[in-house]
Amino acid sequence: MTVSTRPGPAELLLGSDPQRRLHTLLTLVGWLTCFVMACAQHAAAMLGLADEAHTSRLAVFSLVGATLFYLLMRSGLAPRLASDAALSWLQASWALVSISWAYAVSGPARGAAVVLLVLMPLFGIFTLTPRQTRLMALTSFLAITLVVVWKTQSEPLRYDPRVELMHLIFAAIVMSVSTVLATLIGRLKRQSQRERAELASALERIQALATKDELTGLTNRRAAGEQLRRAARDPGAPLCVAMIDLDRFKQVNDSRGHAVGDEVLRHFARVARETVRAEDMLARWGGEEFLLLMPATTPEQALAVLARLRARLHAAPLAAAGPGYVVTFSAGIAACGDAADADLDAAIARADAAMYRAKHEGRDRALLEPAPA
Repeated sequence: MTVSTRPGPAELLLGSDPQRRLHTLLTLVGWLTCFVMACAQHAAAMLGLADEAHTSRLAVFSLVGATLFYLLMRSGLAPRLASDAALSWLQASWALVSISWAYAVSGPARGAAVVLLVLMPLFGIFTLTPRQTRLMALTSFLAITLVVVWKTQSEPLRYDPRVELMHLIFAAIVMSVSTVLATLIGRLKRQSQRERAELASALERIQALATKDELTGLTNRRAAGEQLRRAARDPGAPLCVAMIDLDRFKQVNDSRGHAVGDEVLRHFARVARETVRAEDMLARWGGEEFLLLMPATTPEQALAVLARLRARLHAAPLAAAGPGYVVTFSAGIAACGDAADADLDAAIARADAAMYRAKHEGRDRALLEPAPA
């Protein structure tokens, strides 16, 4: 069965970026509003209620502006040119000019333009602060008030001051209600975003606690076991495991305290992370024991990795544990070329045995445990 990869109608109109789809949708709604408003004004002009030349110019201004904003948002160019708040103000300013213009040229039908003022606070519903939303609403009301004053002064017979006063009262009511709603919805949206961010952060912390050793930041034993089993099932890839035990760690704990012992563990983990390869996995196996998984690695290459780690530790004394104190370790290496879990467990057991042999032979060394015949 062939799965179609063609985008659907919603993706064609709004794009595939989930973070921009909502803003693109609001811009598209603005375009549809302008189209409907242009049709209504044309009908008013046909009925003799408005001047056709003025309404035609207004329709061109509104639709061209709305189309431009939609294309900028749909293409993803708008967010790169300005912030969301700046874009909201630009769209609101353009819409306010259109509404004020519609009020001035619509004649007896101008009261309908007042209803459109409800859209003004919605431009910043998800991008502006409550204070900015109120400022946008106030600016819109002052703009329509200036148009009313201008028309009552220039055409008092056509624009009866009493009727215009009622229009302003309705405009104030509309703007107040829409501003309150926009502010509440915006707060709920921002609260939802904060809660989602906190939830994502909490899940990330839980994931870290489930897979990371708290003291060293290395992979913990449980997570390491899962990675070991996945690596063992990779067919045909050589695999080496190394068991590492810090030398004389109990003496450090007993003579200098557990705080210094913890610092020794962190120091080893830090140097080891900087030394082992990116594809290797280093885990704290328990206490002062560590396990190093080296996929696609031959025993000779594994010995070279541990030799490099020993050299790095010798070159980085830990002053907190005493003057000239150098962290050393004994390690055992075993190869595992089979894909069975039991063979992996056997390889770890062989590496553990080689590690104890390295301790008995003088410590500060890595030994290879050969595979059983």
